Amino acid sequence: MTRLVTAVLARNEAAPDRYLRRVLTRCREFSDDILLLDDNSTDATKQVASEFGCVVRTRQDAPAWGAEAPARRLLWELAAELAGDGWILVADADMILMGNPRPLTLAWDVATWAWPLADLWDSETTFRVDGPWGVGPATPRPWLFRPSAAPTGFQPVWGERGIHVGHCPSNWADAGPCFVAPSDIYWRHLAYKDTDQRARKHAQYMSVAGQLSEFEQAHAASILDV
Repeated sequence: MTRLVTAVLARNEAAPDRYLRRVLTRCREFSDDILLLDDNSTDATKQVASEFGCVVRTRQDAPAWGAEAPARRLLWELAAELAGDGWILVADADMILMGNPRPLTLAWDVATWAWPLADLWDSETTFRVDGPWGVGPATPRPWLFRPSAAPTGFQPVWGERGIHVGHCPSNWADAGPCFVAPSDIYWRHLAYKDTDQRARKHAQYMSVAGQLSEFEQAHAASILDV
């Protein structure tokens, strides 16, 4: 069987109102291993991950939210090493995957699989699609990668942005073809599901407002819509 490692970057996700336990429960259903990179949490994130049997690594002295490029790079490197000739699925600690990714890993003529993400809003059966929120459900993005598909001499390049740096190297398109997964595979993103969480996300974006593109500014401004 082709090896599948799910790689999760997490910081302070152990609280009861967060989703780490649900995410890890779901990931165990299709993963050979779950690698969790703890980004210098001050809560029980590492302990929760260990209880779920994750391979836990810690990034010490991590800066405040909004400077994630080094963490994304390290997560990729650790996951690629653990996966070997297999695949890595990059997930966040507030996303639930719908559908079964295992059959996708049998395609050895593919370097990457992409699928969309729906931002849940007010319930777990509704998601937002107006304005900038329509991009996620309509635009497949890469999530499942075969690092060994990269050609000999490939040197990963990572963006220097603090946020939205991407889940894979910025030059990963050079590694091989990217296919779009069947329509039953997509993310349900829980970060905006209720008003308290939306307020938290809005505050995070405002703390790094200088980094935001025009599109991201429009997205952030609409988070507090009712």
